[in-house]
Amino acid sequence: MTDDEIIHRIKQQASAGKLPPPAPPKAAAELETAVGHPMPPLLKRIHLEVADGGFGRQGQALSLTDTAYNYSDSNRLLDAYALWRALPGHPPSVVPLLTWGCGIWSLVDHSTPEGRMWAWDPHTHCPTHGHALFPEDLTLAERLRGWLDGQDDFPKAPAGPYRPDC
Repeated sequence: MTDDEIIHRIKQQASAGKLPPPAPPKAAAELETAVGHPMPPLLKRIHLEVADGGFGRQGQALSLTDTAYNYSDSNRLLDAYALWRALPGHPPSVVPLLTWGCGIWSLVDHSTPEGRMWAWDPHTHCPTHGHALFPEDLTLAERLRGWLDGQDDFPKAPAGPYRPDC
């Protein structure tokens, strides 16, 4: 599935009234300034052409501008990013995308044009030492294709070794 096909499938959800309107370009620019990297092109297109959040797994993608649509119990994306960024050792280019519930998150690396996926799962490894955050072997497009096709594959943390005091 190409980026255009992914956009088309998400637009179908938007036309069914399930998604909020697109974000203004100023909101994307504000996030990009804070992160220090441009949004991956596919993610930016979705936010600016299709919907300002509410897409992805169970409609949980964060909004650039608003939380009034009630598709996530989180803040707008820039506020959520500031909280993640404050965690010790958190890579500045890794930005939250959506929550899976139970403290599990999908995040996108804005320093990569394809939007490499990261995950946070505090149930898998030691969050105190940053082991709960790990890169996934997926791009944003691959993750979105899975969600659009009804696959709900939870992020899978790599095997250790980890610090013995975890």
